[in-house]
Formats: sequence, structure tokens, C-alpha cells
Amino acid sequence: MAAEDYVCLNIECRYHASQPFPVCPKCGHRNTFVTQSSMRVRGCIGGGLFFAIGCFLLLIAVFVSLVVASKHTALAQLTDKDVAAPLLLYGLGAVFLIGGISIAAGGGRWFIRSIIAFATRGRRYK
Repeated sequence: MAAEDYVCLNIECRYHASQPFPVCPKCGHRNTFVTQSSMRVRGCIGGGLFFAIGCFLLLIAVFVSLVVASKHTALAQLTDKDVAAPLLLYGLGAVFLIGGISIAAGGGRWFIRSIIAFATRGRRYK
């Protein structure tokens, strides 16, 4: 029986080892090693959550589109504000939906990095 493979949790590192280390030799983070199977489970859970958020945002976008369409039957009456909200919701919903699928499939680094970059914009890392 083969030994279980361990992976560093740091999204920038993902160092693989045959045993857990107290400190990652590649990135220097402490106590970040988990088993490969645990990493897959975390990816499936995270992917499912982001997929659900994407579906919810798309559902809200459809609802908002129907409300806007029922209020304004002619295109001449639509304003930029009426069109901007559904477009933003459709875009965010699609990104979260695709990101959730990507994370659940085992990838998704692009999605996690973009969320981290958006959340920490304007701040400097130490």
C-alpha cells in the first residue's frame, strides 16, 4: 500500500510531500499540510458552495429581468440603471458558477486568487 500524499494548503505553494512537515519547505507556512483526499473533499465542498452562489445570483438576475421587463414594455423607456443591475447579476452569477465547477473539478486557483485580489485591493501584504 502506498503512503498517502500530503499537500500544502497555501494557494500559492501547493507543495507535495510524502509526510507532513511542521513548516512547509517551499513557502514557510506553519502546519499547512493536509492529505490529498482531504484536499479533494475541501475542493468539492467549496466548489458546491460557489456553484450554489452562482445559481442563486442567476436566479435573482432572471427575477430582476422579469420585473424590469414587466415595468417597461418599450425599449425607449429603459434607462441605464434598469439594464445595469441585471447585467451585473448575470456576470457575477456566471463567474461564480464557472468558478464553482472549476474548484470542484480540482482546479480553481484562478478563481480563489481573483477573490483574494479583489478582497485585498489597495492593501499591502507584509
